[in-house]
Amino acid sequence: MRTTPIKVLISIILCEVLLVGYSFFYNATGNQFIKDHIRFYSPDKLFDFSSSNSNLIADSMLQMYLANTVNDDAILKRANLSKIGPKKQNLFLINPEIGDSDGKSGGKALDNFFKALLEEKDTAVVRIAHYGDSQLEGDRMTCVVREKFHEKFGGSGIGYVPMKDIPPVSYIRKSSGNWARYTVFHNRNHERNYGLSGSSFRFYNYYVKQNDDGQGDSLSPHTETHAGSYHSASVSLKMNRSYKYNDVSFLYGNNNENCIVNIYNAGTNEIIKTDTLQPCKNICLHRTAIGSVLNVKVEFIGNQSPDFYGMYFDDKSGVQVDNYAIRGHSGDGLLLINDGQLKQMLDLTNTKLVIFQYGANVVPCIHSDKVCEAVGDIYYRLFLKFKAAAPDISILVIGAGDMATGADGEYASYKWLPKINEMQKNAALKAGCAYWDLFNMMGGANSILVWAEKNMAVTNGHFSAKGQNVVANEIVEALMIEYNNYIHRKKIIN
Repeated sequence: MRTTPIKVLISIILCEVLLVGYSFFYNATGNQFIKDHIRFYSPDKLFDFSSSNSNLIADSMLQMYLANTVNDDAILKRANLSKIGPKKQNLFLINPEIGDSDGKSGGKALDNFFKALLEEKDTAVVRIAHYGDSQLEGDRMTCVVREKFHEKFGGSGIGYVPMKDIPPVSYIRKSSGNWARYTVFHNRNHERNYGLSGSSFRFYNYYVKQNDDGQGDSLSPHTETHAGSYHSASVSLKMNRSYKYNDVSFLYGNNNENCIVNIYNAGTNEIIKTDTLQPCKNICLHRTAIGSVLNVKVEFIGNQSPDFYGMYFDDKSGVQVDNYAIRGHSGDGLLLINDGQLKQMLDLTNTKLVIFQYGANVVPCIHSDKVCEAVGDIYYRLFLKFKAAAPDISILVIGAGDMATGADGEYASYKWLPKINEMQKNAALKAGCAYWDLFNMMGGANSILVWAEKNMAVTNGHFSAKGQNVVANEIVEALMIEYNNYIHRKKIIN
């Protein structure tokens, strides 16, 4: 019995020696079963501490942001966006010439947005709708785009605020428990009443339990407390000083009776204003001036809830960037928005630029030309739907960024990514939209590995806060190059 531990130790050592010895001949083995089910690191790989899958383009691009960076604020200092030259080349943004109804040149795809910036920003709020998936949800990335536009063109506030959603990164929101959220992706509204965000909200007089992960296409509100325990619904917001605003607007519809709105200073619990949302069969936008209350509570009282499509916190002029993101969504659900209502909402909100940033959720699902073509057709129909609803808007399509697949430390880009990006570009240009190539801006194939190494992203393509700042800054810079070129083409003194 005393020799048992020694025998076990000798057995372990022998096994280790055999495994290490076999690893030297692993690459030369002809046994496919072993190749498929057992993985050895060769001595060369085991002692190779150099960075694998290098990407000089990605490394060089990120170095411009990270070199000499002493704090997180410096990460956005690569270019002064207000001093970009009028003839600077746009490497990754295609702003195509588009034709008018007579087949003559109608300018470029982004011209209408730039025209609105010049003519309307001093007297009205010019809106940008930023659509996307989990890369953007909770105001991620969009808040940086918003900040850059506010700096150059004026404007303030946080724009679109949903009644209920995941916690945002740029402000604090607390909603009462009797709100239900419906989206074009899950928990769908059977009457197809959705806001510009692809979502709608209703309050009930009881607690509503929903699966916020989006599993299931229907919602049946039920009680976890006694029926009738809620006599109102509320949304409370706490914003930082940079989000000063003057007006709060309510986008709503499908309302048969008055809905009372009480607005409080949440810090003092003092009522600021009482207003009424009038009956509205279709779509209404009701604006009320309350001043800049950064800790605000909005209370709704009514026998029956309207369909709420969101609140908007804005200044009276400038540019606003609205975050319309739904986790896991690929954009196809937006086709469910009623065409007439979409037209009304784009007009009422004065939305002049739509940015579609989708693709990450379709990348793992595309393995053939046929599927890729089918997805491209869906995007083409989506772009045409928005252009038909508002012929004078501009649309920017952002292609899918780099994403890696693999396991056990062996990662590489999805091989269909170049074709997916080509599909998105073709659909955008065919529909008369601008296209921004995020995949190649990042550095192309396997660039995500460099971004992950520098803590800018993870290998599945999701950006860290720093990575989001870089991408947002590059989006705005690309738009500003085209804006300055527009001014130069039109010989406008700005």
